[in-house]
Amino acid sequence: MRLSRNSWFNGIVVTLLFVALQGVSIFLIAHSSVVQQAGIVRLINSGHHFLWKRQQSIDYYFQLNSINKALVEDNIELRTQLIRYQTTMMPNTSIDSIYSCIGAEVVFNTTAHAQNYLIINRGSNHGVQPDMGVIGDHGVVGIVHVVHPNYSRVISLLNTKVRINARVEPGQATGSLSWDGKSIRSALISDMPQHSHVAVGDTAVTSGLSQIFPARIPLGVVTATDITRGTFLEAQITLFQNFNTLRYVYVVRNAYAQEINNLLVDL
Repeated sequence: MRLSRNSWFNGIVVTLLFVALQGVSIFLIAHSSVVQQAGIVRLINSGHHFLWKRQQSIDYYFQLNSINKALVEDNIELRTQLIRYQTTMMPNTSIDSIYSCIGAEVVFNTTAHAQNYLIINRGSNHGVQPDMGVIGDHGVVGIVHVVHPNYSRVISLLNTKVRINARVEPGQATGSLSWDGKSIRSALISDMPQHSHVAVGDTAVTSGLSQIFPARIPLGVVTATDITRGTFLEAQITLFQNFNTLRYVYVVRNAYAQEINNLLVDL
């Protein structure tokens, strides 16, 4: 049933009249009683405080984006310094200039397939090139595969076709890390000699025996070992990096990777 225009207008008039009468009532009460006046002042102050807190929350929410960007920039420099230190163990040597990091944000990420991948918002315009390593706050993430001007596709560590040179510390045993496709938090290190000293609780890191990842980038912790094919040791590890919470990553740039790769091709 529709209301007539006169009924709608009358409703507006009644509402405005009610608000006006309430205002007059509050004014009269405030001027006739000190107690009532103090109560109204407290009510007004409480309202002002509530609105101020809401305004502060809104301002902080809209500032989070710029705060996060500033933190990412700081983390890029800290991550670069950490990689250099882990690789050389002597941060002041001339090798310091080899590695640098390019910060990026993950805009797409898969974890439910056998060959998972992610897309980051950095590309050739930012210095990203194919075959660069990608790491997160807790370890290896993957390898750059396809590069466009502003975005790149990264082959995830959670890809059954990816192999990464790994080392288990403190025993220094080296092998090949791969994802078994079962859990996003576990992987296997295979092809280690049977006599290798590997124990539950040891730490797996990158070996540095390739130009993709520097040495000693974290991978995971050993949770079990087994002998395979009669002569090789295999270790199951729990990955440090949680791929379900990936947001910011770092592309590792090796200034001399192309020169070294050219020498390897010539062999």
